[in-house]
Amino acid sequence: MRRLITIGMNTIRGFASPAFNFLIVVFGVKIFGKADWASLINVMLWVFFATFMFGWGNRDYLLRKYSQEPGKMYHAFFSNFLSRSLLLPFALLLLLFFPFEIAFWAILLVVLTFTYSSLSTLVVYHQKFSAQLLAEIIAFAIIFGSIFYVETFNLETFLKIYTIAISIKLVTLSLQLNFWKERFSATISIQEFKAGLPFFILGLSSWLISKTDIYVVDFYLEKSQLAEYQLLITAFLMLQALAAYITIPFTKHVYRVSEEVVQKIKYKLYAVSIPLTIFGGFSIWYIMEYFVKLGFSYEYYIVGGLIALPCYFYTLNIMELMKNHKERTIIYISFFGFFVNISLIFLLIETYEILGILVSVCITQWIVLLVYKVYRRFS
Repeated sequence: MRRLITIGMNTIRGFASPAFNFLIVVFGVKIFGKADWASLINVMLWVFFATFMFGWGNRDYLLRKYSQEPGKMYHAFFSNFLSRSLLLPFALLLLLFFPFEIAFWAILLVVLTFTYSSLSTLVVYHQKFSAQLLAEIIAFAIIFGSIFYVETFNLETFLKIYTIAISIKLVTLSLQLNFWKERFSATISIQEFKAGLPFFILGLSSWLISKTDIYVVDFYLEKSQLAEYQLLITAFLMLQALAAYITIPFTKHVYRVSEEVVQKIKYKLYAVSIPLTIFGGFSIWYIMEYFVKLGFSYEYYIVGGLIALPCYFYTLNIMELMKNHKERTIIYISFFGFFVNISLIFLLIETYEILGILVSVCITQWIVLLVYKVYRRFS
């Protein structure tokens, strides 16, 4: 029972952050309009990009290191954190893209988000999922409440609100982890970057295939379309992510049982995929058209549902590859998917705009599914 509670709490924690972000965008767009809220999305996209790059694959690298040398866990944590902190001055490049006041708050957000995300390895190792969920709820309440409290939109004001929210989130989680009470020992070394590089490349390959589209929208289309696209793609990516959350309870079985048993688990996931996608797609359509009032035709939502569906069919294939230490194969397939995706986007974006990008992502997802299944069949 305790194990099930832990799994459930981890699932809720993982789903809470994208769900909270989705709600913030929905109400931000509804109250302040697409163009104004898109200016905030634009800044936050680059904050998250910088944070991802500075993370350098630390999560998976450190979790493996903790399991190998649990007695040196905090030495590994502090060494990795301080070594990666050497990358933070690159955040000053934001001064080249935004006015000084906006860039200042964006840089501060990078530092805070970088620090907060660095604690994720300690959260997972100590299974403090409820503590992180509490921190996420507090931050969400601050930002969400501010949307209704602030009368007129101002970009700098909302960046300050995000700064306050993430600061409180960081303090809340830190108080639960008590990591500063541990004996401090650290070595700043370039070896941290060398050791984390394979994990960074694996994460980068996944990031490229899942995030490139929104940065292209940010660069090519109107700001109001950026807000529209983020709403749509975030909703369908949450629907897609359900596949990963559903498989969490089966993770240990995939690593331990025979291929026949894994195949039965796959069939169960396949069985729920279509009903979940249909129900989820209909719910997204209802919210977007009757609450947010985006004004998109049904084709957008059909394509969105088709974006979410393939993940249910290849998630366990990825887990099997990782079980067999074939992470390099995952990287190759992800980079292949990225090049297919970016090629299709540039081919379709000028003529079809948002629908063209959705179609590009959809085609890419089905091609990736085909590649995983073909590889599984002939490997």
